[in-house]
Parts: sequence; C-alpha cells; structure tokens
Amino acid sequence: MGQVIPSNWSLGWSQLVMIIIAACVILKFRRTIIFYTKYILYLNCFMIIGSLTSILMLTRPGHRDNLTRWAGLFTRYSVKYIYGIKINIFGSEHLKTERPFIIVCNHQSSVDNVGMMEIIPRYTICMMKKSLKYAGPFGLAAILCGSIFVDRSKPEKAKQAMEDTIKIILKEKVNLWMFPEGHRNMMKQREDHMLPFKKGAFNIAVKAQIPIVPIVLSSQEPFFSFKHRRFTSGTQNIEVLPPVPTEGLTLDNVPELSEQIRKDMIESFVRISPNLQSNSS
Repeated sequence: MGQVIPSNWSLGWSQLVMIIIAACVILKFRRTIIFYTKYILYLNCFMIIGSLTSILMLTRPGHRDNLTRWAGLFTRYSVKYIYGIKINIFGSEHLKTERPFIIVCNHQSSVDNVGMMEIIPRYTICMMKKSLKYAGPFGLAAILCGSIFVDRSKPEKAKQAMEDTIKIILKEKVNLWMFPEGHRNMMKQREDHMLPFKKGAFNIAVKAQIPIVPIVLSSQEPFFSFKHRRFTSGTQNIEVLPPVPTEGLTLDNVPELSEQIRKDMIESFVRISPNLQSNSS
C-alpha cells in the first residue's frame, strides 16, 4: 500500500506555494504598488485637510480668504513635508499688483495642489468643475472657500456662471484662479508641454477689464509620474510672470491674447524645468 501524505503536510506545501507566488507578484509589481499606495494616501491627505478646515471655516462660510487662510495654511505645513517636496518661487513680486486679477496656471496633476497652496495670494477663489462639489470633505471645503463651480456639459449654465463670476470679482475685489487647459495634461504627452487653452479665463479678464497673472509650475516628471509609476521627494519650481493688462481689449482679442500667454508660459515651463533643460542640451 502507498504511503498516505498527512493532510496538514499538503496544506503546508500549498501555503508555501501561495506565499512564493504572492512574493513574486509583489516583487514584479512593487513599483506600481508603492506608487498607488503613496498616491492614494496623498489624495486622502486633502480629504483630512478638508475635514479639519471645514470645521474652522464654518465660523465664516464662503469668506473669500478661507482658501488661503485655512486650506492653504494646512497644506503648506503638512503635505509638502510628508512627501519631501521642496518649493522654489520666482517672481512673487508680480502678485503684489492691485486686486482683482485672474490667475492662469498650467495643470499637470493633483500634485499641483502643493505648489498652488504655496503661491496663491490672499483673497483668491477658484473656479472648478461641478463634480468636485460632491468630492466628500474636499468638496465641502471648496464650497466653504467660496469656490465657483461650473457645469461644462451645459453651455448656457457655464455662460451664466461666467457672468456671475465677473460680478463677484468686481464687487468683492477677489482674484480668480483658473487652469485654462481645463484638464490635467500629465497623461497626455505633448511636444509643446501644454494643452490648448480654453478661453473662459481670458473672456472673464477682458469683460471685467482686469489683468491676467500667469503662474507656471515646473515639470513634475522628476518626482511624480503616472507613466513611470514614480512618486518620490523632489523640487517644484514656480514662476510668476508679469501681469498682462486687458484694458481696451475686446472679446475679438481673446484668441491672440490667450495664445500669446500660452506661448510665454511654455517658455517659462521649459526654463524652470531642469529635466527639460538637460534633455535639450
């Protein structure tokens, strides 16, 4: 008669095989696992910040300084240190221009929030897509910061939102931060580095006859990349370009105005991004 292998012996070998297989999978996808773990934790940082700041902002809901006073403060003294992101700022004197003005900034990923909260001037509100209004604690904090939400799928409502935004800006003397690319561009590689600009920010500036202040965030590729599954410590350079006046301009001038500002921002982007400088040399 053949020897009967004890059931606990078979179970032990099965567990060992499963452990070996699991270890191989983890080793193969280690980079991806670490990247998404750090990225999910990063997103949760803003959920926590949203929860904490919402409590404080409830004392003056919708106040136009809530974003910089509370959300900005908590971000500046937490996330960049947790993730080891160093910030260098150039041209901050250009933000001392008289309010109100429109800020246009390039948009790479959600990691833009770190640089944005470092440079954003007081009494600034944001325009964002309507879906973010329902993004849990983050959405609640955005509402309490007086953010303006736009439903891009409904042109009529978007147009009305623009008119209402102009009234708020001129009446309350607040700045408006916008990402004219409309979408994050890190997943869409382009030789000219930025997506085409949507005209909303420039239409608002021209109709309100207020200046546009371009802000450029350097390439995040050295420390954050979906493509390479990389999220490490690194340096984010930020350059504030001189204000661009809009007095005397009309909506007919918007296409040329937006294209010139986009060109200036791309030149700045290449200039302040060390990885692009090394690639071109």
